[in-house]
This record gives sequence, C-alpha cells and structure tokens, in this order.
Amino acid sequence: MKYMIHSCNSRQWYVDNYLVPSMLKQGIKEEDIFVYQDVNRDGNLVSWVLSCHKAFEMWGDTNVWHLQDDVLICRDFKERTEELEADKTKIICGFTTKYDDGREPGLKGAHNHMWYSFPCIRITTIITKLFAEWCDTYVWRDPQFGFWVKQKKGDDYVFRVYFESYYPNEPVLNLAPNLIDHVDFLLGGTVVNPQREANGTWVRSLYFDDQELVYELMEAIANDTCDR
Repeated sequence: MKYMIHSCNSRQWYVDNYLVPSMLKQGIKEEDIFVYQDVNRDGNLVSWVLSCHKAFEMWGDTNVWHLQDDVLICRDFKERTEELEADKTKIICGFTTKYDDGREPGLKGAHNHMWYSFPCIRITTIITKLFAEWCDTYVWRDPQFGFWVKQKKGDDYVFRVYFESYYPNEPVLNLAPNLIDHVDFLLGGTVVNPQREANGTWVRSLYFDDQELVYELMEAIANDTCDR
C-alpha cells in the first residue's frame, strides 16, 4: 500500500510534525509514504499533475492513497486502507463534505456520484498517469479550463471532468465513515479558498467518527513550539 501526501510550503510543518508521525504510529512504513511538496509554488493543479507523473515513475501500476496536507486520519486508518487493498474499484473516496449533498455513500456510478474527495482518495496509478498526460496534451491550452489554470487550482474539478468523460460507466466507492477529517481551521485556515474563511465556512467531514482526535490535535497544536 502506498500513500502520497500533497503539501504546500506553509503546511509542511504540520505534515512533518503531525500527519506523517500519525501514520507511522499506526504502523505504516516510512518507505510507503511519499510527500510531494510544492516547493516551487506551482499551485495545486500543476503540482497535482506533476505528482501523478511522479507516482507512476516511483511505484508503477498500483493503488495510491492521496492525502492533502490539512487532514487528520482516523484511528484505524492503516487497517481500513489495507483491508480495501483487495477491492478492485479504481477510485475509492475517503472523504466528503456538505458540497456533495445528494451523493450517497456506497458503490456508485462515477457520473454525478463521485465525491469531491481529494483530501483523501485512492486512485490507481494507471488512471492518474493517463490523466496527467491528458492535462499535458489538452488542459493547459483548453479554454474551458482557463479559469482553473489561471487560478492554479481546481485539481479535483479537472480530474472529475476527465474521469466522468473517459470512464462514464466506472463505479466509485464512497466510504462512510470517512477516513479523515479536514482540519485546516486548526492550521491557520484554507490556503486555496480564502473566501470560505471570510464567510466563516469550515469544510468538515460529514462522516468522521473520531471527533475526540480533533480535540486532541487542537490541544497538541496549541501547546506546540515547533518551527512553522
């Protein structure tokens, strides 16, 4: 089982001091975790595409769990992700929010049912490799994606367009309980969508059972003196 963490520079302190250690503590091997840090500030769309190339280059044809840099994993994250290794579904969504209203948990057709799950999602590297090649060929100069390219974001939206267009009948598995919670509100707020913070809107998991871990993390960060 492989895990890729997508990190921006301002969140690397959390990845290094909290997220990765929490994974190691559950028994995930250090060599199975790769942190793709956007050192050059390419933005989440470009860095996501580059990381897709990197995943296939490193690991070949396999399943990879992708995590963003502002998540808190559930207490049985390793166990649950390993149990799912035998599942042949090409995409497994481990996170959902109020923005997925009407899209239910379970095995669903991709079209109009796949969650916006980029904070925690499993995708086969064959698909992410083909997606990255599609972006290199079409997305950077296609007017329909111009807004997202200019804003350097929309990785989840662009991937969704690709998957629904090329795999319209492929099922996805929407997991509940969710595997992670979104804790950007403990890390200084959102980096990509500041308008949400301005509106007092925090994007939390709809199905995260381990709420006590959120309070533990809140206390740990409040007492932390690590270099940020």
